[in-house]
Amino acid sequence: MVKKFSGFILYFLITILVVTIYLDQPDILTSWEMTLYDKLFQLRGKQDVSDDILIVSIDDMSTQGEYAWPWNRGHLAQLIEKVSMQNPQAIYVNLPLNADPAADASGLTDSLAMVIENAGNVILPYRFSASEYNDAGFTLPDYIEKNRYSNFNDLEEMGVMPIPSATTIYSPALKLAESAAAFGFAGMSFDSDRYIRSAPMILRYAGEYLPSVPSVIVQTYYKTSPSDIIVNVNESIVNGKRIIPIDNHGQMRINFNGPSRTFKYISAIDVITNTIGKKELTGKIAIITFTGTGSVDLYSTPTSKAMFDAEIVANSVENIIHNHFLVDYGSANLINLLVIIGMGIFSAIILPRISLLFRMIVLGIFLIVAANVSFVLFTNFDIMTKVFYPIIMTIFFMATAPMMKMQKEQAGEDDEDIDYDALLAGTPLNGIQTNMNVNAIANSSTGAGQTVMAQPQATGAQSSVATMPISTQQTQAGAPISNFGRYKVLEPIGQGAMGMVYKGLDPAIDRPVALKTIRLDNIVNSNEMFELKERLTREAKAAGQLSHPNIVTVYDVGEEQSTQYIAMEFLEGKTLESVIEEKRQWDYKTLCKMIIQACEALDFAHERGIVHRDVKPANIMMLPDDRVKVMDFGIARLDQSNITQSGVALGTPNYISPEQLKGQGVDRRSDIFSLGVVFYEMLTFQKPFKGDTISALIYSILHTNPAPPSEINMDVPRIFDKISAKSLAKDPDLRFQTAREMADILRKLI
Repeated sequence: MVKKFSGFILYFLITILVVTIYLDQPDILTSWEMTLYDKLFQLRGKQDVSDDILIVSIDDMSTQGEYAWPWNRGHLAQLIEKVSMQNPQAIYVNLPLNADPAADASGLTDSLAMVIENAGNVILPYRFSASEYNDAGFTLPDYIEKNRYSNFNDLEEMGVMPIPSATTIYSPALKLAESAAAFGFAGMSFDSDRYIRSAPMILRYAGEYLPSVPSVIVQTYYKTSPSDIIVNVNESIVNGKRIIPIDNHGQMRINFNGPSRTFKYISAIDVITNTIGKKELTGKIAIITFTGTGSVDLYSTPTSKAMFDAEIVANSVENIIHNHFLVDYGSANLINLLVIIGMGIFSAIILPRISLLFRMIVLGIFLIVAANVSFVLFTNFDIMTKVFYPIIMTIFFMATAPMMKMQKEQAGEDDEDIDYDALLAGTPLNGIQTNMNVNAIANSSTGAGQTVMAQPQATGAQSSVATMPISTQQTQAGAPISNFGRYKVLEPIGQGAMGMVYKGLDPAIDRPVALKTIRLDNIVNSNEMFELKERLTREAKAAGQLSHPNIVTVYDVGEEQSTQYIAMEFLEGKTLESVIEEKRQWDYKTLCKMIIQACEALDFAHERGIVHRDVKPANIMMLPDDRVKVMDFGIARLDQSNITQSGVALGTPNYISPEQLKGQGVDRRSDIFSLGVVFYEMLTFQKPFKGDTISALIYSILHTNPAPPSEINMDVPRIFDKISAKSLAKDPDLRFQTAREMADILRKLI
């Protein structure tokens, strides 16, 4: 009886499995499904878009001569005034306009504010720091509060929606903010593969709900009052004449119209010089943005690996004003579920009754029909069916189709009952031995275990060299080392370029310390000995001035039996050098946070006149909680010190900056170059500059540009190529000018 209905049961179970997977939506299958959707966008190709959205691009042509980037606020005021003279419906300025004391003092901020106020339709963005918690303890500025959402169909339900929450918002300069017609938050929503497929439309902050830039642009375009906008929780935002579909995260699925530059671009310099038509922008939406060399506002989307954020905003606005939405929520889920169940029932009833050949034909037709229906619905009706799951079920059916044939043949050839007593006794049935060799399996498992144990044994043998008893460690005079000053020596923990590093104990407060030493016994030249002592003292002096959570704390410096030593903070962790050697697969958010911490440490030192000069992975400690500590300011230059190193190239060759190699003046930008090398190595596990000899290495640093990280490691997001290239620029003037500037870019990414 069971054999008779085995085909039906098998297909029924496969159907239940696929339905369960569909309802659970596991991450790996969701990622594959998103990739399939991306292919649909690419197959659909570039769409014809209306010219009612134009991007006014501050491109390379617009940054020549007196208009060199970055623009001052006078140039920007000139551009906005020229755009405004053409009477567009809305002007969105997609540029950072933070407080600038120099611009305030020169009157340029006032001029720009006046131009923005006179235009009457300028929209400015503000950014925010996201948090899982909603802190209602802040007060909204008036210029942001006037744009908040205030009408909800269910305010209580709105309070539990998993929409983005902000702990801090970053507004433009106050004068500019007060002169703008409207404000919207600028933010991106990343999927698990770091692609952007949706636009966040609602932000929770200070107990209020705030609109995004696309929503405010549409509001300005239709001259809708904020009080007239209605939020239907988990369903839609009614914005004037348009109903924007949203999911339970407050996001709108973006229907991308094509690859980068699908929308019309106008060069900013053409607007300023009046070389465009007099009504080119009349009645339209103008998005002013920077797209010149050095722009890092690039993101991966289904249609482009590198799309400017202004284009993502343009796609979102186009979707809204033209009702060009993707259907991907609500009843579509029920329809997809019914399709899966219907296919399963049909297959369970029909497929076991037909031959293997016809089964494969029927299932092949299923695949072709599913793919074509999905493509037609997407290209013609903007409907995204979850065709991925019917395809998976069809593949399962095709894989089991030959098995069903084998069961049918076996049933026709042998209708005898199975002798279960013989099966339990291990007697062969139809030539197949049914008992198992348990001992063989056990022995196999033991062998695997022994193999696994080999590595720890090897590791232990290696580490025993580093943990040899203290009694075997000798000073220069041959006596065992037991103390450096008041610090008790516990064990050696490393070998530095200048001497040993020990773990020690400060008995006065029972605190563990790291004791770094310099050996002076083999130095014959007294001048060299004096220089090394000065170097150690300089390290202690430099680091002693730096009290920062990302810089190793120095406690003391002294001399014991002709051995100079520094007592410093003892850390439990690994150097980045050892982590890179392990080729750890980075979570890029964590990687960015680590580089940000290093930037903040260096920026703290730079602001106090100290340049590290030897930034490298071995001098950056990674703690177990992913905190970073910068070590070894041993060759740092104190700007106020009389001990200068002008014309002397210090540092580690692979990480040294071009100006150091040339013996030129060294400033904070040299550390940024070295940190850029570290960043590159973390992304690719390769050094950007190579050479078989010192001469070849120096030539590489001075004259060659390394390949972009994404070409070496295909998993690296292309946005990192821009950041890496800017930090590794040969000319210091073309690099990030401060470590904080580099940190801000990385912080913006995460």
